[in-house]
Amino acid sequence: MGRSPLEPSLARHLERITGYLRDAGLRQIPPERTDLRRTLADFMLRRTPAVLEPWLREIGPALGIPEADWPRIREDQAAAVSRWARHIADPANVETYVMLSRHTRQGFISRFPASRFLATQIRFTQLLVEDIKREFAHDPAQADQLRQLLGQEFQERVLHITDFFVQAREDELRRQEAAYREELLEQEASYRRAIDGAPACILMVDAAAGTLFDVNHVAERLLGYGREELRGRPFQDLHPPGERSRASTLWRSALERGHASRDDLHLLTRRGELVPVFANAGYIEYGPRRWVQLICVDISDRKRLESQLIQSEKMAAIGQFAAGIAHELRNPLAIVMNALYDLHQIVDGRNAEVAEDVRIAEEEIGRAQAIIKNLLEFSRESGAELTRLDVNDLLTRTLQLMQKYLQDNGVRVTTELGAIPPCLANQNAMRQIALNLITNAVQAMPEGGELTLRTAAVGPNLIRIEVRDTGIGIPAEHLQDIFNPFYTTKAPGQGTGLGLSVVHSILRRYQGEIRVASAVGVGTTFTIDLPCQCHAEVLPDRPEG
Repeated sequence: MGRSPLEPSLARHLERITGYLRDAGLRQIPPERTDLRRTLADFMLRRTPAVLEPWLREIGPALGIPEADWPRIREDQAAAVSRWARHIADPANVETYVMLSRHTRQGFISRFPASRFLATQIRFTQLLVEDIKREFAHDPAQADQLRQLLGQEFQERVLHITDFFVQAREDELRRQEAAYREELLEQEASYRRAIDGAPACILMVDAAAGTLFDVNHVAERLLGYGREELRGRPFQDLHPPGERSRASTLWRSALERGHASRDDLHLLTRRGELVPVFANAGYIEYGPRRWVQLICVDISDRKRLESQLIQSEKMAAIGQFAAGIAHELRNPLAIVMNALYDLHQIVDGRNAEVAEDVRIAEEEIGRAQAIIKNLLEFSRESGAELTRLDVNDLLTRTLQLMQKYLQDNGVRVTTELGAIPPCLANQNAMRQIALNLITNAVQAMPEGGELTLRTAAVGPNLIRIEVRDTGIGIPAEHLQDIFNPFYTTKAPGQGTGLGLSVVHSILRRYQGEIRVASAVGVGTTFTIDLPCQCHAEVLPDRPEG
């Protein structure tokens, strides 16, 4: 073998074992006995092929080695004994230990316990000793010296093999530990990414101290504090004073039971705002750390929707109540109208002033009856039936019904109703469109303003309705959401956010289209294009779709 430089770790290993052998008095036959060493080496090389067969027949069954593996083991053992013999002949030749060091780390023998490999080598050496006795029976002194040298070299070999196996296992443990640490760091990084990417506010509270030691990005944005500002603070400080005992109860419940939740808490932001949250607390153990993880989901939208639904139900109940009252008023008004008719017959022009008063009273009662009729029509359930509908007349009657509401809010109305064909549509559904759009326009003009209604035919079978106000306008970033259910920028109690969604739904049912154009501080225009090909005289047998 060429004298290539040894790895530093292997060189240190060989020096250490050589020192042990020398200082412990285990090297009785020195390296200088080259004659004896060459004799033993030649004997080992010559006898190994014959010894391999009985050796394999013994260790194979004893160690459960399949016979299919015996040829490879025979080949490996022959090569190993050859390298060992060269080392015995020349102790400076350490190829045998270079190979053993390598094989105990990544070779076939590295997959098994060190004791298994040593047991096979002990038995092989015993077989060699028995051969030495037989071959050198005529020279007992030579036989004893050869057995002593073989035993000495085997002891050295055992020391090397033992250290190689131990070192290999230690290296493997260090490698596994490094891989584990790397995996742990990756898991922690992945966990951090998952926590920071979560859509909810996450707070990590030390299980012993009850103080925050980490939060995610959503928590920073929601609360208005940075991570460093929150670290070390009692988590109760993030709740209003009246809720801190409830927050502590949630934390203790998570410690005792492993998890807990409640939806009656608020988070207190740096700006002093209260954010309603659903808080889910879970107890976590990770390495030496013990903590309670609070996942706080902002339920502001849910609370707002619940409030709007309640308000919507209240308004529906009030509407039904008002419709009932309107229905009850019709009879007394009819009686009063009959009485006025009789009075008018009695006066019969003899008293012009009284006759004029009676006429005015009749007109006002007629107007009241018309308002009640419109109110009842609006409150009536909308079926699926379609009727021929004059859109201009419907808009006029809607404005008549809302006249007082418009006046009280300082809204001046301009109508530009063009010549348009009748449409086949559901009357109450179309009333709802008009009512919602006009109501929205009035609410957009808190200081009063101009409301303009226009209609026009823009095609053979298409009409256009425009509702324009001079109100506060809609910011551009909100325009894409205004037709979503329950979306509203109005204060609580001023609307449910359902109006424009209902309008959009109705128009889609009639293959219509609604568009909006708005400028903040200038006003808003809603434009509706409604197909009118459905009136009977145009398409009497129009198929569905």
